[in-house]
Amino acid sequence: DAAREPGTQQVSWRVELPHQAKPEDRLIPLFIYSSLDRSFKINLSLAVPSLNLLARMQIRFRIVIGQATIGIHRYPGAICFFVLCVSEAATLLALLCLYRAPSKVDTFSFLLSFPGVLFVCSSIILTLSISWVIRTFRISGLHIRKQLAMAAATNVFMLILTVGSIEIMIRLLSTQTAAGETILGVPLYPRKWSDVVALYKPVLERMTHDNPFLIYDPILGWSMAPSRPNATGQDASSAEGLRAPRVGMSFADRRTRHSGLPEKPATVRVALMGDSMTYGYEVRCEDSWGHALEAQRGPAVQVLNFGVSGYGLNQVLLRYERDTQPWKPQIVLIGITSEETRRIISVYNFLMNPDWLGLPFVRPRLILKNGTPSPINLPVPTPADVFAHTTIRELPHLDQDAYFRRLEWERDGLWHLLQKSYFFRLLISLRPPSDPPREGVSQETMMALGQHVLTTLVRDVREQGAIPLVVNFPYQFELRKVAEYGDKYIPISVQMLRDSGIGYYDMTACLIEAKAFDEYTPQSHYSPTANAVIAKCLEPIVREEMGRLKQ
Repeated sequence: DAAREPGTQQVSWRVELPHQAKPEDRLIPLFIYSSLDRSFKINLSLAVPSLNLLARMQIRFRIVIGQATIGIHRYPGAICFFVLCVSEAATLLALLCLYRAPSKVDTFSFLLSFPGVLFVCSSIILTLSISWVIRTFRISGLHIRKQLAMAAATNVFMLILTVGSIEIMIRLLSTQTAAGETILGVPLYPRKWSDVVALYKPVLERMTHDNPFLIYDPILGWSMAPSRPNATGQDASSAEGLRAPRVGMSFADRRTRHSGLPEKPATVRVALMGDSMTYGYEVRCEDSWGHALEAQRGPAVQVLNFGVSGYGLNQVLLRYERDTQPWKPQIVLIGITSEETRRIISVYNFLMNPDWLGLPFVRPRLILKNGTPSPINLPVPTPADVFAHTTIRELPHLDQDAYFRRLEWERDGLWHLLQKSYFFRLLISLRPPSDPPREGVSQETMMALGQHVLTTLVRDVREQGAIPLVVNFPYQFELRKVAEYGDKYIPISVQMLRDSGIGYYDMTACLIEAKAFDEYTPQSHYSPTANAVIAKCLEPIVREEMGRLKQ
């Protein structure tokens, strides 16, 4: 029977299937011959005397115009559910790929990268999936549309249930550390500035009400407070802010020694410059190599320890120019470490060493101007000023800090909403994006700046009529690698010293010969035994230089 409607041709067939028709039958060929140019609808009903095939098979019909066949598919709801799952997976993959786009220098570079190719492919899959769902819904009858709607509702419910369960589980497993939130040891990105501020808030309060051993310094970033013990009572400072075995003792009197007060004043002053490896961190002053060196050289020598924990080579230079020169030492021993070299391109200590809560200070940043190291952020901001900012991007000279990675921190816009999900954060943290290269903070810049700073320091020492002694102090992992690989492994500090062309002494061979591989403290500083070994190795070097002074 045919019934015309305005603009369409509606045709109805009634097909009688034999009694032996099986539910597994999927395809019924219908040969449709039509010369109609306008669109038409086909309603096909199946009647089986002993079997309601339509109800049992949940048949939907796919009309293929021009092929003379009609395909009958089972379970339209299941197919729709699967297609929606594919579209959701494609959406998530596209977002994860797009999140990595800023790690490339431009859009073209991103599209040519592996994340860019994945983004394009997932976008195509998403478009096809959504198009299929919309088209299927439009061409289907009322009964099929109800199944599709039920499938979509089920998909949304399962999506909320699954993502919600994962979100709750990740939140329960996450822990807060000094470096940020982690889950099962995996750092969660992006990092939140509000978490950092909250972490340092009690630290700043203690610094305000207590008498900290390390205090803010507008030129050096931080320095030792004069005549003060540290929190554990193991360390003490002299009246001049130098390391001392007793609180408040003064080295202005040349008769003052670490071990006591001899009758005669010292004829030679030896100044020690450097970071915690020079300072002798994690051991008592009496167990440091500076104290042992003074004892071995006798009453003719007075050792002044200007070392400060956490210092970079730039701070060593500024401390010498301001604090050490007035003492007029005859010998200046400059301790060099790999970390001391790396810190030369660091500004904010909490970025390079987030677990050092006791050092919420800012380093002075030097850059080369006409071949001369010059500071760009003096006076350095106070810790209170730093953590008063509402976002990390408000901090001054952030672009000059090699350890600020923009993509590791929160973003604005749509990403700000997605970053509230721990599930999304975990996915991007499994392979976090890396920042594109920046000028002024590269490895080459660090090495070049380190060479210029060290050259300037050595030149200043010589201009004061003193003898500079440059000494490399290896860390435990460097000691083990040199012992295992020999000349194939070159620590950063040694590479910088070699490139500078300045003569230096290396304590690596001395410690290897003494088999001091395990003579390190929990935080990788020298143990009392290793300090004694270093003092024994340095004593003949200092004795030889003292002989030159007499000549």
